[in-house]
Formats: sequence, C-alpha cells, structure tokens
Amino acid sequence: MVDALLHGLLAQTIALSLAVVAMRVLQVLTLRRFGAGAAYLGWLLVPVAMLAAALPHPPAALVVHVDVPALAPAWAAAAPLARGAAGNGVALAIAVAWLAGAVSLGALLAVRQRRFEATLTHAGDATPCLPAGAGPAVLGVLRPRIALPCDFESAFDARERRLMLLHEQVHLRRRDNLWNLLASALLVLHWFNPIAWWAARCLRADQELACDAAVLRRESPDALAAYAGALLKVQGVALAPPLATAWQSSHPLVERVRMLQFHRLSPARHRAGLRLAALSILVAGVGGYALRAGANAAPPPAQASVMTSFEVQIDSKDTVAWRLLTHTGQKAMALANDGVARKALAGPLEIAYTVTRLDGDRLQIDTTLRQGEPLATLASPRLITRDGQAARVEVKSADGAHVFAVTMLPKLLPPDAGSPDGAGDMRPQPHSPPLPALPPLHADAPPALPAVDALPAVRPADALPPPPANLPPLPQRAL
Repeated sequence: MVDALLHGLLAQTIALSLAVVAMRVLQVLTLRRFGAGAAYLGWLLVPVAMLAAALPHPPAALVVHVDVPALAPAWAAAAPLARGAAGNGVALAIAVAWLAGAVSLGALLAVRQRRFEATLTHAGDATPCLPAGAGPAVLGVLRPRIALPCDFESAFDARERRLMLLHEQVHLRRRDNLWNLLASALLVLHWFNPIAWWAARCLRADQELACDAAVLRRESPDALAAYAGALLKVQGVALAPPLATAWQSSHPLVERVRMLQFHRLSPARHRAGLRLAALSILVAGVGGYALRAGANAAPPPAQASVMTSFEVQIDSKDTVAWRLLTHTGQKAMALANDGVARKALAGPLEIAYTVTRLDGDRLQIDTTLRQGEPLATLASPRLITRDGQAARVEVKSADGAHVFAVTMLPKLLPPDAGSPDGAGDMRPQPHSPPLPALPPLHADAPPALPAVDALPAVRPADALPPPPANLPPLPQRAL
C-alpha cells in the first residue's frame, strides 16, 4: 500500500510539473498577444492533465510509457521498487515524511487564514472591514463576499472606488476563491515540489492580471490613469491569506502597472486567445490520458513455473487431491472427474484459476469454482497467499447440500526446473573448450609404427587345474 501511494504521488508530481512548465512556456509566447484572460484560463491545463493521467486505462489503449525512475530523483524512484525489510522501511520513512510535511503546511495555511480573519473589524451591520491602507478583497469560498477597508471612502475618489469594486466583482463572478482552494490543496500535497510553489505564486499573479484585463477592456482609455492611481495608493495586505483575493497582494506592482497598457485587446483577438487556451486544455487532457506516468517504474515480473496442489474435502469426509503445473499469469483449469470424485462430489468439479505474482513472495490466485452436471458457477474467490503457503476457501454445492473446502498451495519453481510444456531449461550453455589440433599427415612419408613384441601363448581353459573341493563358499553381498 505504501509503495502504491508513493508511486501514485510520483506520477502525479511528474504530470503536474510537465503541465506547469508547458503552460508557462505557452503563456510567455501568447500573453501580450492574446491577453491575460486567456493566460488565466490556461491554468485549467494543470488539473485536467493530472486528472487525465490518473484515469484508468483499458488494455487496448494507445499509451506512451514514461520511465519514471529516469525522470525522478534517485531516492524517489528507488522507494517504490525497493523490496525486503530494508526497502519497506525506506518507503515507510518517505511516506511518513511526506505526510508530516503535508500536515504541517496545511496547518500553517490554516493559521495564516485565521490570522487574516482576526485582523478584520466589523461595522454596525456586521460587515467585515479590512485594516486602513489595504485594498478591497473577496472573502469566503461557499458564500463569498466583498470586504472593504475602513478608509475606503476617504482614501479613494469615486472613479477609483468604482474601478476597484468592478475588479472585485470579477473575482466574485469567477469564483476565484474556489480555484485558490484547489491550488492550496495541490500545494499541500506537493509541498516538496518547487514547481508547485512557483505555480501557486504565478496563479495568483495571473488571477489579478485577468481581472485587470476584464475591467479595462470595457472602460474608456482615460480609465487607465485612474486604475494605475488606485494601485499606487494601496499598500497591500502584509500577510496574503490563502483563501482570499486581496487587491495588489501578490503581483509585483511595477509589473502589474506596466501590463495595464496591454489589456485593451480587440474582441476578435480576445476570442482567439480563449480558443487557444481551450485547445491547450484539450491537448493536455488527451496527453495526460495517454501518459501512463510511471508505467515502466515497476515492470511486471517475468513468468515463472508454479506447481499448484489442490485438495477438495467434501463435508469434512471425502477428499480429492491433485497437482497442476502452469506459468504465473496463465489461466489454467483443473477438473476432478474420476470415479471417486464423481461419487463424492455428485458430479465433476471444475476449478479455473490464475496465479499472479505480486511483490516479493506474495501470490494472488483468482479462481472460479463450477460443479454439477451441467456445470454451475459456485463462487469466484480471490486468494492472497505466499509462495509455499496454503490458501483455503469453503463454498456450498449448487444444491446447497454439501460444503466444499478447497485448499490450494502454490509453489514457485526455480528457472531450471522445467516448464509446463516440457521444454526444460532452454538457456544457452557455455561453449566447450576447443580440441587440440592433430599433427598433419604426409602421404609421401607415413610415420613409422613401433615394433610390438609377440604375446605369450595362453593355455586352453580345459588345461587349467580344477579348483580344490574344500574351498569355503564366497560371501554374498546385496547389490
């Protein structure tokens, strides 16, 4: 479970990082040409890509495999693959560290939000009032509302107040605090990723630029000076809350004022920017779905031969047992249909099963039990056991009159123990050393053979003397 959590987190980290980098590169190329509204809409690319990458994929889907260990740091890539006690300890330590960081950052953001709310004062009608010198802000997520500073009437003239309220109404209409909540949640989950911190900062900046563009696009050209004057008067909120859109709280003031002159776009260019952003989001969704992030991070184990022993006990009395040799991941069928089995089981018993190798020595057995004439499905249990350990399941017969206790004991065989098809060990064998070269033969001068002395003559068998009659019998030794 810990390995799956870390692997999923790593896959989402890669999806988030790639989406943010791609989106920021696109914004740099199109921001001034198509406007800040399209740039802010492009942020949908990030959650769409992450969600698409997390969707289940059918087996026949065309996917792009990404080698996660090659893209991730060594410590992050090694943790999900580590096996054994030491590897499990490292993975658990990383999971605990990530959880501690996420909880700490979540608590810190909550404290910042409470401190910001503590600075609010309330007028006679219980309307929240921001400190003097600040700008207006939208507070709340489920029921957002606009909060004004205490000196709002005296610090700004009528035109400035109107433009600032239009700005906050755009925040209110777009439900920007909901997007801020989503961004905060992703930052808490990915607190270790510097790209996530950079993305959160850029999102708030683009959020303010998009509202500036939405206001100035519908105003006359002379409203630009009043809008810039309102920005220069606001000191900003000293501690920007995570769930509020505060006026001039995150974007550098000089950059924001400089961008005001690019917000007056033609309607055709504005629509083209929105179409480009929508197309980018669609491409991100398709790409995220095709990106099986981490598909090669944990390669499936090679097929191994497995000997499975079956024992079926009927009503705690009669027992039928057999064994079957298959490959891991291969669907097989065991059938008890001999005379004893048919008499004890009142018909044949069929067990279709597949042994799948999990991490370490853990094995998963997916079974389907059918019994009777004609065969009727009794149950389809999934058993988790270890190599060499028995797994047991009890089911009732088709008529409910008998109870079958099925015990399966899978045992993985070594690679050189043969295979179910009898091919044996087909691995290449080492080459034998070459034979020494024979001396060359010359037809014109054959080598001389040494002379052999004549053998002495051997007497015929009947000429040998007979053995003595009083010899003891020879001892007999068992072979």
